[in-house]
Amino acid sequence: MELGRDHDRGQDQAQDAFEADAQRRIAERLPLAGIAFALVIGLAWIFEHHYFPERDRVYAIFYSLELLVIGATGWLVRTPPFRARARTLASLCTVTLVFLVIGYHVVVRSTGDVLALALLYILVGAMVAIPWGWQAQVPVAVAAIAGFLLTIGLGAQPLVPVAMHVLGLSAMGALTILGAWFLERQRWTLFQQARELQRSNQALLRANRELERANRIKNEFLASVSHELRTPLNIIMGYVDLLAEGAFGTIPKEAAEIIERLSRTSRNLVFLVGDLLDLSRIEAGRLTVELTKVDLGPVLKEAQEYVVPRLQGKPVEFTCEVPSNLAVVADRNRVQQILVNLLSNATKFTHRGSIRLFAAATGDGWVDVHVEDTGVGIPQEELAKLFEPFGQSQAGREAGGVGIGLALSKRLAMAMGGEILVQSELHKGSRFTLRLRRAN
Repeated sequence: MELGRDHDRGQDQAQDAFEADAQRRIAERLPLAGIAFALVIGLAWIFEHHYFPERDRVYAIFYSLELLVIGATGWLVRTPPFRARARTLASLCTVTLVFLVIGYHVVVRSTGDVLALALLYILVGAMVAIPWGWQAQVPVAVAAIAGFLLTIGLGAQPLVPVAMHVLGLSAMGALTILGAWFLERQRWTLFQQARELQRSNQALLRANRELERANRIKNEFLASVSHELRTPLNIIMGYVDLLAEGAFGTIPKEAAEIIERLSRTSRNLVFLVGDLLDLSRIEAGRLTVELTKVDLGPVLKEAQEYVVPRLQGKPVEFTCEVPSNLAVVADRNRVQQILVNLLSNATKFTHRGSIRLFAAATGDGWVDVHVEDTGVGIPQEELAKLFEPFGQSQAGREAGGVGIGLALSKRLAMAMGGEILVQSELHKGSRFTLRLRRAN
């Protein structure tokens, strides 16, 4: 019951809004329609003067009255109290003009044929010029037919049979009423569509604001968590390094292996926290890069030092082809960060075979740094979401990854004016390419 009442209330509100919009449109269109009518009657006076100059005085009187009616109605619909009744005023104005036209033809004792034609023009012109609906068209049609019959009753003798004129006026009156109804329904449909579109746009704006708010909260949370984790992790890494160096005495071989594993895991966590912090900065638009000339040789060697320990015990061959005299325009630390992320993925998903790190100039001003592996590969339908924050392939979800490394790497590459490309085939391996502008 409540839903039904809400629906009825919504329909009533829509009808009220449509009616107010219709009244506004009529008020705006009425002065233009009045000017058009005055111009047509003025042109008709020229022809009337040519054939019946003796009627000029009468024509001038009725023409003045018509202008007075048009002007008064145009003034009234511009005032706030009468603007809401523009439909009624427009209908009354048109009916008055119909009777003034009829009155002129009665006074000059015309045959009635020209009158019938003039009434037809008024019926059609009013329907087309003023968007007032069938309710306002009915009085005009009735006035035209009744006025014509009155003229015949007062002695007009048309050349065409009266029945034909009456039939023509009646048919045109019915058609114009039907046309006015049809146009109003069309306007109602368009009005409803416009309201629905407006509601949808407002809902989208609200949803966007909520998404922006949620995204801002997420970024603030990531930044806060990253800052809170970074300090204790650095402390843990410091003590682990001291243990590994024997600062607290000699440690057994078994313990040394555990400490090495702990050190490696701690560094991975530091990288992850750094990625989270950088991602939140990028999303907030606060990340900066320092573009300089970067020699790729030392950068690739440092990346090699990161990946080799992670491959211990795996039947995976790693090769690094260090280029000579190959430099790019980039932020050195960000390039290192991207390569670590790409190599981390390669070591995670390559269980046997090989991983290859190499770089080459493309010949068109770019340098491509490739990380190529023979790992599990990625299905084509999952490639697009790899670079979305927290977006992962099926293999990534099974491996327990977070899903921020590639998203961050792509954004870092774009911030340096480059890009990251990917080629992959399921069960055969992948190639990720960091493309950067070559330094002169």
